[in-house]
Amino acid sequence: MLQLDKSKVDFLVTSSMVGEVESFLESGKAKVQEIVKQLIARQIDTFYFVGCGSSMAVGDAAKYLLDKYSTLNAHVYTGWEFVDHTPLRVNEKSAVIVISHSGTTEEVVKALRIANERGAATISIVNEREGNPLGAEGQFVLDYNAHAMWECHLLAVYFLACFFIQETQPSAEVEKILADIPKLPAVLGYHIEHYEETARKLAEQTTAWKGFYTVAAGPLVPLAYKEGVITNMEFMWGHGAVIESGEFRHGPLEITEAGVPFVFLLGTDASRHITERALNFVRKYKGETIVFDYQELAQGLHPDLAPMVMFVPLEWFSYYFAVVHDHNPDNRRYYGVVAY
Repeated sequence: MLQLDKSKVDFLVTSSMVGEVESFLESGKAKVQEIVKQLIARQIDTFYFVGCGSSMAVGDAAKYLLDKYSTLNAHVYTGWEFVDHTPLRVNEKSAVIVISHSGTTEEVVKALRIANERGAATISIVNEREGNPLGAEGQFVLDYNAHAMWECHLLAVYFLACFFIQETQPSAEVEKILADIPKLPAVLGYHIEHYEETARKLAEQTTAWKGFYTVAAGPLVPLAYKEGVITNMEFMWGHGAVIESGEFRHGPLEITEAGVPFVFLLGTDASRHITERALNFVRKYKGETIVFDYQELAQGLHPDLAPMVMFVPLEWFSYYFAVVHDHNPDNRRYYGVVAY
């Protein structure tokens, strides 16, 4: 197993995460509330979330909330999909939310410029306001100034979706989500401190794995994509695919056999039963399984906060998966190394 000094591994955002989340909770809430007021004044009725990789997955989390708790229109696009096939409905009644940590992602910048040209309200979610096109050209800017971009991206879109819903068609369930969000730093801190050894032991079971299928449903699908595809491939150099639990029966079950690896993300929302059904099938037919169960990790937080809470256990697991496969997750063969 590779020996690494964790303090020198950029992949791990855990050491600074709690303070960064607390800081953005304090600064971001008021910013989003002001943006929401202006969006309502402009009679916005349609949201487009545009990003790449984990930033696109964050858009899926926002769409999940807007679809579940409101009658608003919500759509998610990758950067090039939006640029090459810009929806005709993007106009002055639309809000286009562009998400990029650096603020320089080529296709996301192009998407922002198209949205501005169409007269849409544009919101840039970016690490720093200065020195990048998203910060300079978005009509509204949510800068979070943090390394923990998954948590800050999610907080930004959760606040945006939840505050807009509460101002236009109030929901008691959304009020519960907003009430639980301030409790996040303490729960994240607990898992940062206590889950590392559990994750190391889980990863040690995977030495023969070249990757894994990640199975999830409901609010956990965006996190499954972020960890099971993006992190798995880019940082762990593992083969990966994400299976939505309800689709497991429709094709994926046929590859289940001894030695085939699966990681299951179990939520406590209404879709838990269908993920359990897939898990039970894999166990019955001798596939290899690792399970992350929000029921054991939530510490009482709302089911729809699962993608924020379960991120920390999965990051610990991803780190040790790389280590037991003798790979430094900071190393790259292609990304930022060769032209693409």
